[in-house]
Amino acid sequence: MPPESRASLLAAAVAKIAAAPRPPVPWRDGQQIPWNDPAFSERILRVHLDQATHMASRSREVIVSHVRWLRQMMREEFGDDPARRRVLDVGCGPGLYCHELARHGYRAAGFDFSPAALAHAEHEAAAGKLDCRFFDLDLNRLGEASPAGQDAAAPLAAAGPFDAVTFWFGELHSFPEATVRRFLPRLAALLAPGGLFVLEYQPYALYLREDLQEWRACDSSAFSDRPHLWLQEYHWDEAQQAEINVHWIIDAATGELSRYAQSSRAYRDRELVSLFADAGLAKPAFYPPVTGVSERFEFAMMVTRRGGCGERT
Repeated sequence: MPPESRASLLAAAVAKIAAAPRPPVPWRDGQQIPWNDPAFSERILRVHLDQATHMASRSREVIVSHVRWLRQMMREEFGDDPARRRVLDVGCGPGLYCHELARHGYRAAGFDFSPAALAHAEHEAAAGKLDCRFFDLDLNRLGEASPAGQDAAAPLAAAGPFDAVTFWFGELHSFPEATVRRFLPRLAALLAPGGLFVLEYQPYALYLREDLQEWRACDSSAFSDRPHLWLQEYHWDEAQQAEINVHWIIDAATGELSRYAQSSRAYRDRELVSLFADAGLAKPAFYPPVTGVSERFEFAMMVTRRGGCGERT
């Protein structure tokens, strides 16, 4: 690229960053990073599988500990016959929790909408002869009818009912409350009576609730395979009880600019209890982080139950 063209793109990038609304507003100025973009999903898969970071998925050691904790809870609740128990992992990514559950005899299912992650999940399950099923489904669309009139959740319902639904790593927070209120009852309906909804949530006290800006130079990252500058902005919106994290990516060779943003809704414990109760999930029990590896990368747990406990088959 001619130097004058590169300089022009760089100048345009700086101007666009300077003209962006400040502070950015959660949800209005960005909701989620593009997990389902094929190129992004390939890059983020590498982060999922990197044992040196917890940025996307935990290390295998932590996942094994989480699954051990979940298995103990299910044994206490349902007895010692894992082959009769089904578990659904929401936003399963590359299937790491499902694979570990299946290694211990559980029938595991997961859904996500990241193409590279789902391909990895299915490949590893087939290679290991693991009893796992994976579904391509966007949680934002759960409960909506397809153009053919089919409920998007129908394949999940056919694979259930489930004895447990798991939602790890604080991912619930990445959806606006109105969206959560739409999909949470649909997830609850996938549980057998008395089934467990296991939520790992980010406690309200762990949100920074302040404005920050930072930058770094990267050879590559989840946002680009090329050298780039990565600028970040954080803003806490007290009225919405939410934060937004804006990522500006400037290509070092061309000066081209990309923008990504993700928002996160914070809940106090009592608000979570109320939210889940409205979805038919009651008897909440709270637990500390399973391993305590890091308060930034591992959060507290809340377990609720679907009403109508009865005998299981």
